[in-house]
Amino acid sequence: MKRAVLFFVIAVFLFSAGFDISEHGTRATAMGSAFIARASDPSAIFYNPAGIAFLGKKWFYVGGTLIAPKGSFEGANPFPGEGVKEELEPQYFPVPNVYIVYPATDKLTMGLGVYSPFGLGTKWKDPENFTGRYISTDSSITMFTINPVVAYKFSDKIAFGAGFEYSFSKLHVVQYIPVYNPFTYSITDVGTASLDSDWKGSISFNAGILVKPSDKFSIGISYRNSQKVSYTGIADFSQIFTGNQIFDYMVNQLLPFGEDVKVNASIKYPSYLGGGIAFYPSEKLSIELDVGYTFWSMYDRLPISFPDYPMLNPSDEETKEYYHNNVTVRFGVEYMITEGTYLRAGYVYDQEAADAESVTPQLPDTTRHLVSVGLGKSLNENLYIDLSAIYLLGEDRSTEGKSKYGYEGTFKTNAFLFGVNFGYKF
Repeated sequence: MKRAVLFFVIAVFLFSAGFDISEHGTRATAMGSAFIARASDPSAIFYNPAGIAFLGKKWFYVGGTLIAPKGSFEGANPFPGEGVKEELEPQYFPVPNVYIVYPATDKLTMGLGVYSPFGLGTKWKDPENFTGRYISTDSSITMFTINPVVAYKFSDKIAFGAGFEYSFSKLHVVQYIPVYNPFTYSITDVGTASLDSDWKGSISFNAGILVKPSDKFSIGISYRNSQKVSYTGIADFSQIFTGNQIFDYMVNQLLPFGEDVKVNASIKYPSYLGGGIAFYPSEKLSIELDVGYTFWSMYDRLPISFPDYPMLNPSDEETKEYYHNNVTVRFGVEYMITEGTYLRAGYVYDQEAADAESVTPQLPDTTRHLVSVGLGKSLNENLYIDLSAIYLLGEDRSTEGKSKYGYEGTFKTNAFLFGVNFGYKF
């Protein structure tokens, strides 16, 4: 009985590249978020805070991206078996952003950003019959970050920026609870478990350097530190009655149905280091290439406990996770069609972070390819609009017979993303 409950808890806090959101400014995302060495609008607060030192004006930038993911699963032997096909429910995730930049002096610039660095979720169709329901049928994470930064321009060629990140996040997950039924000699669904954590705060920092050796190219380095979040939550267990009164009574005595069960856990979000170089062949054309490295290997264990039910606490082996550091390559171009009108495009290669053991229905992590296009248009002397459209294609990802939950098969994912931001300079 203990193992059935632990499936729920261990799956709750699973993170990987699939929850890492990089769409924090529409101009940047239209160029594949290759923006570390360019950092030339207020979204630099996220991509490279040193960039705001070169903006030279008061600036307000607001908007967001709408993410519409899709996914499916094809089973493999021994469980759930070949021929099994599952699909994700269609969902839409809005990812807002707001940035304010204020030059205090010719050299010192202050900025404030609000964005969502982690998010999204998975929800599978027909949860009562979904073959992965004992791992997760519905899960999501919501995070918002407030990021005040300061940038100092040492000269017209070099600047440094840094700031604090105040993040607030919460989790939600639902799964079914299986138990062996001695009366039917089969696994039987005896309940559902639903967890909702409280909003929890955490503190981190980001920093960056931007160097402009000449008018023809610039170089940037950006870093975001890891942050540890200690979550507290409530697990709500609801019983599913089978009609066998003896069996239902036995199950009711073993699981805390009808109680608010306290759950504690801590997780360390990974650090990120990125670098980029931008080229300006002409006044109309600019090109940038970025390479990022995310330290997912630091997420190798998930400490978890039930303060009121210590007998349910998982063993050290059950808290182990299987992640590796991953590399992301971003390429973006911008071309000025006419004065005040810009055409943009980009490509992203985003390597998977989870090993096959940790690829699950809650987060079918995979290597992703993104293709983006966008348009920027000045509406008047101060106001402008940026638009972007992105297609994300995930490579087919197999569990390779290594799933730590014994749920074998191949996941297929893709998504469409649409962004809009308005900027105002004054």
